[in-house]
Amino acid sequence: MKKFFKLSSALLVASLMATGFYACNTPNEEVDPISENTTIPSELLQKLEAADFNINTVRPTTFLGEAGYLVEGDQFLSNDFINNELGINESASTPEQYRTSYLVKSLPRTITVSIDPVLGSSAETAINNAIAMYNELDITLNFQRVAYSTRRNQRADIVVESFYELEDADGFITAGIAAGFPNRRGNPANSFGINTRYVELLNEFFTTSDVEARLAGTMAHEIGHCIGLRHSDYQTRESCGQNINEGWAGVGAIHIAGTPTGSDFTSLMQSCGPANVFNANDKIALETIY
Repeated sequence: MKKFFKLSSALLVASLMATGFYACNTPNEEVDPISENTTIPSELLQKLEAADFNINTVRPTTFLGEAGYLVEGDQFLSNDFINNELGINESASTPEQYRTSYLVKSLPRTITVSIDPVLGSSAETAINNAIAMYNELDITLNFQRVAYSTRRNQRADIVVESFYELEDADGFITAGIAAGFPNRRGNPANSFGINTRYVELLNEFFTTSDVEARLAGTMAHEIGHCIGLRHSDYQTRESCGQNINEGWAGVGAIHIAGTPTGSDFTSLMQSCGPANVFNANDKIALETIY
């Protein structure tokens, strides 16, 4: 999901949260900016509502050449995912849940990752550090940095794309957005976006090492979604000062053995941070499911 940072009048970052954005990608073309349509079929809204999504802010868009919808402000769902993989919640959500129903399969497995060079050198270092965070764990996934390409047949398994979005009137800025969770075929979500405006602000007000640490935390959070982790406070979003249950969300919300069943305030997977590294429970979660 996405990480929000609230900026004070001095534009100091106070808190965060994470996930996916939109750009077009075809086999032989450069990635284009967001593309939006205008009409939303009523049957599609019914499917999203049946899967516990808030349908009041649904908007059509395309991301990496796939048509789909931005749901709840921070999650891209392709038409293929909605039609073929989105389930219906037939039971109430409970707080004891952390991962999605589908996880990455064909283990052990190497997952390639690339990053849009537009994001700059600090982001390049940050993705290397985020990858290292995962590779230091005792898991059956290995992450490998590869060259960025906009051609479909040369794309990495997970692509870090850039997008630009200003902070809102309340001083919140979206740091990143991820394009979903693993699919039923056992592949990770294929991308997430990092807000270049957020990178600009970090570079203006923080040291290089601080910028790299904050970006690495955001990217590691987004990768967590791509491989099946839900927010550790998904049932309340209290790290964002809210009391909202993200619910089952059509992808599942399953408690991971050995981890807390309530909010974990130092978890990297909190909705609004502010952690930049895995805590002990994050490591248990990842080493349990992988």
